[in-house]
Amino acid sequence: MVKTSPWLNNSTHPPIEMSSRIRLARNVEGLNYPHLIKDDKEYAPIIETITTDYPEFNVIHMNELTDIEKELMNEKFLISKLFKNRGVTLIVSEDETTSIMIGEEDHIRIQVVNVGRSLEELYEVASDIDDALEKDLTYQFDRQYGYKTACPTNVGTGLRASVMLHLPALTRNKRIKRLRDVLTHMGYTLRGIYGEGTHPVGDVYQLSNQVTLGLSELEIIHHLEEIKEQIIFEETRMRDWFYQNRALTVRDTVFRSYGLLKYAEQMSLEEAAMHLSHLKYGVDMGILEIENFEFQTILNQIQRAFIRQNIESVEPAYIDAAENKARATILKRRLGGI
Repeated sequence: MVKTSPWLNNSTHPPIEMSSRIRLARNVEGLNYPHLIKDDKEYAPIIETITTDYPEFNVIHMNELTDIEKELMNEKFLISKLFKNRGVTLIVSEDETTSIMIGEEDHIRIQVVNVGRSLEELYEVASDIDDALEKDLTYQFDRQYGYKTACPTNVGTGLRASVMLHLPALTRNKRIKRLRDVLTHMGYTLRGIYGEGTHPVGDVYQLSNQVTLGLSELEIIHHLEEIKEQIIFEETRMRDWFYQNRALTVRDTVFRSYGLLKYAEQMSLEEAAMHLSHLKYGVDMGILEIENFEFQTILNQIQRAFIRQNIESVEPAYIDAAENKARATILKRRLGGI
């Protein structure tokens, strides 16, 4: 059985900001971009360089994994949705906070994810890895434009910085669409927790930069931090407004969700995520106390692949029902319902 990532096991998540991620995109001189590579053996020099520099990292070849194992890695934020479908090799640290994807949209994607560490700290880790690899690999680089990437939106620094934010109040007040539109004009994006093309789960959104050209890495990070703080301010203000003006409704919603999560016999992912969001809101607002309430860990544990890896052989027609039952059991155990 594959467990959740160790970096998720943190019971002291801040009320709104959950985790941070830094990703660097790099391509090696002399190689076609991944979508044009016909033989995965062309990646051999890249893989050899990385494994030599980081022998303590685990090497996972994607063609040796089942579909459910790939999906589980995506749910744990070790790989992207695109990498799940066409990635070649994943090289990952023991604690799973650092991973290097070989053969995603670009030859190399260096990713550092953590809870409780600033984007600047995570960038330092990613930059050290980047510098070490560049001693042995010649990157595609243009003096005027910076690092070359398969997608024009990543040209320049090749940096994508992102933070996960829990935004139930802004969601309930229907401010998210307007916020997304404003952020897009500013060169940022607000997406679902698994990135492009995904929907928010449990009112959790991924805030990230879209512009990588014309700014330094630290400028991108500092601008993102400023926007993040503004969004947190707006979410906090909206939470206070809801509780001051609709206290009875808010408390009723929180306690109803608490009861359902503790005692329901079956629950879909969408319903469970919604009620968990209500519960986290209630804990953050001091409406109820739950010892060691690990919102992000529980959210990870109720995802489809995480649950289905542990379900005994079930006929396809009954797999959804088995998943919903198993999900409800996990929630009851985590919240003391059984």
